[in-house]
Amino acid sequence: MIGELAKKLTAFEEFADFVIIEIIFRRGKFSSGAEIVKNFSSRVILRAASSDAEVFVKMIRPRSDLKFPDKKSPAENFWRTFSTEEILNFVAAVGDKNKIHPPIVPAFLILEKICAEFSACKELKLRFKNFITTGEPLTLKIFDKRFEITCADDKKVLGEMS
Repeated sequence: MIGELAKKLTAFEEFADFVIIEIIFRRGKFSSGAEIVKNFSSRVILRAASSDAEVFVKMIRPRSDLKFPDKKSPAENFWRTFSTEEILNFVAAVGDKNKIHPPIVPAFLILEKICAEFSACKELKLRFKNFITTGEPLTLKIFDKRFEITCADDKKVLGEMS
């Protein structure tokens, strides 16, 4: 389901090098398709839907001087890491041509793993605070209807669920 939505968005090749800063994911009945909701000079909002799910994606044009964080020590409540092979398999399957993958984990791969954790949720909202890179030991902290993904207490993704 997530891969299908990500694949629909690859049709917008003009945004292939943009960086996702927020995803809103909803389960339900929708008309299948993909569209540009808003397009500004340095940011865009895209929508993709299948018959049973929909995503709104906010993206920004990245600075040319992207810096990748150093690997950190394992977190106390380890959740997972993303491997290079896992990232390459995912981007190949969905047709993602963004040159930052790897070492940066695709937002839709993160969404796919979060959806697996919270399969009963109707809606998920993810805000990307920092890049997650290949091999980083991640912690998933849950606070009622909110959650965060961290690495050594560095907030990577903030989320809400309903």
